[in-house]
Amino acid sequence: MKTKQILTAGAIALSMILTGCSASSTGTKDTKTSEVTKKKEVKTLGQKTKDSKSLKMTNNTGKKITVFETKSSSEESFSDNLLENGDVVKNKEERTLYYTVKENDKLDVKIGLQDEDKTFVFKDVDITDTKKVDVSLKEDKVNLDVTKKDGSTATLTPSEDSVKTEEEKKDESEVKQEEKKEETAKSNTSNKSNTSESKKDNIASTTNTSSNKNNSSSSSSKPSSKPSNSSNSSSSNSSKPAEHTHDWVAVTETRTVVDQPAYDEQVPITEMKAFDICNDCGAELNSSNIDSHVKDHMINDTGNGGWHTEWREVVTGYQTVHHDAVTHTETVTTGYRCSTCGATK
Repeated sequence: MKTKQILTAGAIALSMILTGCSASSTGTKDTKTSEVTKKKEVKTLGQKTKDSKSLKMTNNTGKKITVFETKSSSEESFSDNLLENGDVVKNKEERTLYYTVKENDKLDVKIGLQDEDKTFVFKDVDITDTKKVDVSLKEDKVNLDVTKKDGSTATLTPSEDSVKTEEEKKDESEVKQEEKKEETAKSNTSNKSNTSESKKDNIASTTNTSSNKNNSSSSSSKPSSKPSNSSNSSSSNSSKPAEHTHDWVAVTETRTVVDQPAYDEQVPITEMKAFDICNDCGAELNSSNIDSHVKDHMINDTGNGGWHTEWREVVTGYQTVHHDAVTHTETVTTGYRCSTCGATK
């Protein structure tokens, strides 16, 4: 009877182990299928429309791209970040960029990297016959390595760089939160796997314990006592330094704006000259043909053969007149600096 109970318990344990293995195998298969699906999923930057153009863009910076904005070169402000909340372009990742520029315009691009305080702006990027663009990082600055359809290449350096806006910093914060959630999810998956293995070990241990109980006699256990700490440790409150509050002061510079560039004007020089004109046909005559011309009219009976003199204003040359540029100055804010610690934004 005891032997039959042991065999039954062993069979139940074996069945539970096999069921757990099968579920684990199925879960692994589903995970792999999900990973394959993700690899096949083609990500893009921007929306494809009937007027949009496209090109291939690869991140070769060694970091994650968190800001990617575009605009037509004649437009004043950039579009919203093409990367949605939590989305990044990972290192070595390739995406298709859809963009729209106005007629005869070029493309302006703004790029920002994770954990970088600056964004880099590229103005008037000529994307004519461009095959692909690689985003690289050289000397702490983002560059665009452009490959044309004919195989020629060129490296574009940023036209300017600027401090990230609060909105861009918020987007980057959301990216970090998404990454933290992914890491937590992976950690939970790993813990579940370990828990499953632990359950298997417990089932096997239970089977062995059941067998040992039938062959063992009663045993006495000695209670263990744990020494209690009679005194409580007190934590000393260390005084924290007061938090620094930035006193932001605008950093400005005076720029000269050209309303009209300097230019040279060619002004004509004129004088009055006398011209002999045939009374009959209006032809312009000169001293060598007046007589013969008048005689022809008389012979052919096409007029009375008269002529007269007219004074006309004619251009005899040009004078160069220089016009200076028309300009004005304006003060612009280029950033902000803390008057206390010198930090900038």
